[in-house]
Amino acid sequence: MKVYLDNSATTRPDDQVIQTMSLSMSNHYFNPSALYPPAVEVDQMMAECRRNIQRILNSPGQVIFTSSGTEADNLAILGTVKNNHQHGRILHSAGEHAAVLESCKYLSESGYDVESIPLKRDGQIDMIKYEKLLTENTQLISIMQINNETGAVSPISQISKLRDAICPDAHLHVDGVQGFLRHDCNAFDLGIDSYALSAHKFHGPKGIGALWISDRVTMSALIRGGGQENGIRSGTQNTSGIAGMNRAIEIYPRINNMRNMKLRLYRHLLIKIPELIINGSDPEAITSADHILNISLPPVRSETMLNALAAVNVYVGNGSACSSKKRQSSHVLKAMKTNQNIIDSAIRLSLNPNITEMQIDYAVECIADIYKKFKPFVRR
Repeated sequence: MKVYLDNSATTRPDDQVIQTMSLSMSNHYFNPSALYPPAVEVDQMMAECRRNIQRILNSPGQVIFTSSGTEADNLAILGTVKNNHQHGRILHSAGEHAAVLESCKYLSESGYDVESIPLKRDGQIDMIKYEKLLTENTQLISIMQINNETGAVSPISQISKLRDAICPDAHLHVDGVQGFLRHDCNAFDLGIDSYALSAHKFHGPKGIGALWISDRVTMSALIRGGGQENGIRSGTQNTSGIAGMNRAIEIYPRINNMRNMKLRLYRHLLIKIPELIINGSDPEAITSADHILNISLPPVRSETMLNALAAVNVYVGNGSACSSKKRQSSHVLKAMKTNQNIIDSAIRLSLNPNITEMQIDYAVECIADIYKKFKPFVRR
C-alpha cells in the first residue's frame, strides 16, 4: 500500500485535470489575445476560471494569473508598495512562507520599516503584539490564511478589524495557498485586499497560480511586456495550466471527510505513542486546519522517520517543501519557541479529501513500529 501524506507540498493532479489539460494542449492551443473564434473560446475559458475564483472567495475584484503562489505573493507585496513613494511600515507574521519573507526582506533592505509579528506557542499570531505593532503609517500587512507547516488558521477577521481601526489604508494581503478551497474565505467581507493561490495545492497542475485583488487596490507590474492581465502581469498566459486549474476548482469536493480522517490519524497515533507531541493548535480545535497535523516523536529525528517511512511507501514531510532540502531548522517552530530537540524530530502529515481509513490506519501502524524500533537509539 502507498500512503501519500505530503499534500501540503503538492497534490496529485486529478485525472479529470490531466484530461482537460491534454485536450487544451492538443485542440485549444490558441493564443487568447488573437481575435479569431478558437482563440476567443480560450479567452472565455480563462474568464470562466476567474469567475470561479471570485465565486470561491465570494468577492468581486480582479484575478491575475501567475506562474505560482510564490509569484502571486511577490506581486501582491512588491506591486503594492511600488505605488507608494513613502517608505512606511510593513508587517508580516513570523510564520510566513519564504515567498513573503524574502519579499519583505527586500523591502527592508530598500528602506522600509519591516516588522515580524510574533507567534504564540500554539502557532497562532500573538494578537496583542500585533496590535502594538500597528501604526498609522503601516502600508502593508501579510498574513497566511493557514500555516503550511502547523496548520494554524489565522484570525483574519480580527486582524482586519484592528487594521481598519488603526491604519485603514494599509493593504491586507493573505497567502491563501494552503487555504483556498479547504477553508472558507469571504475576501470582501473580511476586508482582504489581495489573496494568493496555487493550483498544485488542490489537485491542479504545477506552474499556475493566481492573485485575487480587491477593487480598491492599484497594483504595479513586476513583469513588463505585452500588457496581458490588464497590464499587471505581461506574458502569454499558460492556457493549458489555467484550464487545469479551472477544472480542479470545479471538481474539488468542498464537503469531504478530511477533518475526520485527520482526527482519526491523530487519535490513533496518540494511543500507539502517548509520548507524541503536537506542534501547533490542538488538532480538535477550530484553529487547526482540516488537512495538516504536525507532530514530534523525540528522540527519533525527522530525517530518520521520513526515510524509514518511505521504505514502506508512506510519504510525509518535515516542513516547507521549498526549504526541506536546505537542512535548516523550521523557522515556524523556532518562532513558536519550540525546543530544538522537538524541532529536530518534527514531521508534517498532510491529507487530501480522498484519503481512506485503510490508508490512515496503515500509516499509523508504520509510524508506531518505526518509533518503537528507533526510540532506544538516542543521538549524542
